[in-house]
Amino acid sequence: MSYDLIFLMALITFFMRYAFFMEKLPIKLDMRVQRFLSFTAPCILTAMAAPIIFGEVTFNTHDLINPFLLGGILAIVLSLLVKNTLIVVLASMGAFFLLKTML
Repeated sequence: MSYDLIFLMALITFFMRYAFFMEKLPIKLDMRVQRFLSFTAPCILTAMAAPIIFGEVTFNTHDLINPFLLGGILAIVLSLLVKNTLIVVLASMGAFFLLKTML
């Protein structure tokens, strides 16, 4: 999957969510719907990242130092500790790129 495609999916997701929360749109959503929509970003990120991280079914000892796996574990741990999705995404991406250059 190319970075252009990932960026495009992130852009579409952002603007779809932004359209619902804009003050200028005459659409008023119920609080239950707003709460439901707040889960879309983590769900979409999980759907995009899971095949990359767990793409191969077989694991060996070499796979334990895989930057994709380590970055995914870090993102999970950070998402449990920090409730800000943007900080979790940026920190885990930074750690992934750092691990990718080091390993």
